[in-house]
Amino acid sequence: MKIDYDPQGVWSDAETVPQAFAARVAASPDNVAYSEKVGSDWQDTTWTQAADIVAARRAALKTLNLAPGDRVGIFMRNCVDWITTDLAAMSEGLVTVPLYDKDSAANVAHVVRDSGMKLCLIDDVARWKGLSEHWDSFKDVGAVWVVGGAEAASDDPRVAPEPTGMTLTETAYIAPVDDLATIVYTSGTTGPPKGAMLSHRALIWTSGSVLQIVHINAEDTLLSFLPLAHGFERTLGMLSPMFGGGRVAFNRSIATLRKDLTEVRPTVLLAVPRLFEQIHAKAVADVRKEPVKKFLMERTETVGVALREEADGTGPGPGLLGKLYWAAIGKSVAGRVREAFGGRLKAVISGGAPLSEETGRFLMGMQLPIVEGYGLTEAGPAATGSRVPDARIGSVGYALPGANLRVGEKDEIQINSPGLMDGYWNLSDATAKTFTEDGWLRTGDAGEIVDGYIFIRGRIKDIIVLSNGENVNPQPIEAAIGADPMIDQLCVLGDGRPWCSAVVVVEPGAYADFASEQGFDPADKDAAASAILKRIRPSMADIPPFAQVRGLVVETEPWSLEDGLITPTLKVKRPKVAAKYKDATAALYARG
Repeated sequence: MKIDYDPQGVWSDAETVPQAFAARVAASPDNVAYSEKVGSDWQDTTWTQAADIVAARRAALKTLNLAPGDRVGIFMRNCVDWITTDLAAMSEGLVTVPLYDKDSAANVAHVVRDSGMKLCLIDDVARWKGLSEHWDSFKDVGAVWVVGGAEAASDDPRVAPEPTGMTLTETAYIAPVDDLATIVYTSGTTGPPKGAMLSHRALIWTSGSVLQIVHINAEDTLLSFLPLAHGFERTLGMLSPMFGGGRVAFNRSIATLRKDLTEVRPTVLLAVPRLFEQIHAKAVADVRKEPVKKFLMERTETVGVALREEADGTGPGPGLLGKLYWAAIGKSVAGRVREAFGGRLKAVISGGAPLSEETGRFLMGMQLPIVEGYGLTEAGPAATGSRVPDARIGSVGYALPGANLRVGEKDEIQINSPGLMDGYWNLSDATAKTFTEDGWLRTGDAGEIVDGYIFIRGRIKDIIVLSNGENVNPQPIEAAIGADPMIDQLCVLGDGRPWCSAVVVVEPGAYADFASEQGFDPADKDAAASAILKRIRPSMADIPPFAQVRGLVVETEPWSLEDGLITPTLKVKRPKVAAKYKDATAALYARG
């Protein structure tokens, strides 16, 4: 599948992000751009009002002695101020550095120091206070501004309210298209985060290319809940809607996500697989003890997938009995699932990590318009995707218009596109290792391309080499085991060992029920491991015998950013997990 890159719309002549924003404001000045929950009401901001905020912030920035190319940090939750800060800084030729608002203090401090940012804008002074032990190392930071009139009291004399009341008299700085626009730091699963340098050209191409296959317009609403510091949300959830004219509503928190979905009723939703897998696991858990409901859910999924394949021209359909079932029961079952998402979705985009085939089938069976995309921060970040009718379970789609992908040594997926980073900030050696001699980006992901569709098989560096020389890809094993609703988080290990083990974090409620059913004390981790291993063994039926997990370490405390075991995008840091549970896994192997 190949779609030509055909930029169109009000943004198509823009060479920088601020120019694209100005074109959007001129084209639809009174349309709603953003919505935030204030008290019990959703407060709207039009494109003109957003432009006014950008102008006021630009005037404030001019009070500092900043030069084009200087770095400005954004350390906020997703909100209008996040986006207008990004746009205002870029309009002055400054380079924005997003910071994850829920990242560990050590990671945030590393980014502040490494980027050499001179100014950081925050929405809550508590964020800066959380970095207090690192303040003295922030030699380049000259000012920290608290936006939105929030409390600015701090022991750090650099912290002050954002200046207000100035009038902007100058036009925006016109940066060359290849100028650096932003430094986006990687999640850092195996080491300190590295700063990927992205130009205006890269951001505009990626956002516009996505728009060619996910058609966002003024009739669309997106619910933003992934962090804007992540390239996936910033590109697909901020810039693409800006180019297309869609409205973005900001989710207040994960705890309010279900409520916000039903209130906002988005037409486009972006999420990482973990969210969808949790929804799938909960749906399975809810009907597990009720045979009739379990049958109806499974039958609905089977018929729903067949109907989707029939509509897409990839399958024969469910047959007469299946269609009668759908009309009588299945449509209603699937409809209740879709209503939980607001009932208006035309595209559900999963990215950031592979979506398990089990969850993909479930969502497709419920007639949710699920598609997968693929990319990485260094690719700007998107490289593949598909239109809803073109989606294939297990595939991350085809190359975005204007991008090219190929398979290199060790089956590594490699990318060439206008969205690629210029390199890592201050890391020339790492940059050189990340590109091939002919300029293609090495992704570090193994995969294959079949009839234009890309299938990702896992991280090359995550391949486990057992002591008998067998190579094991942990991804399909983790997908199979993780489909169990009782398994909340997990990590397969076994490098240099005779067989694979795993650390599993259990969901408290489901674990308590399971312990009661099986008659063991939840505090007895050895008994728990034995019972859980027996429970998950059937799910590994399609895994080669040499790769199947033979021993478990059971954990009841969830992994978090604070303990350094997961990234802000919920990816497990395998080396960190291996180190933390070194003694526990060693005991497993000692027992044989």
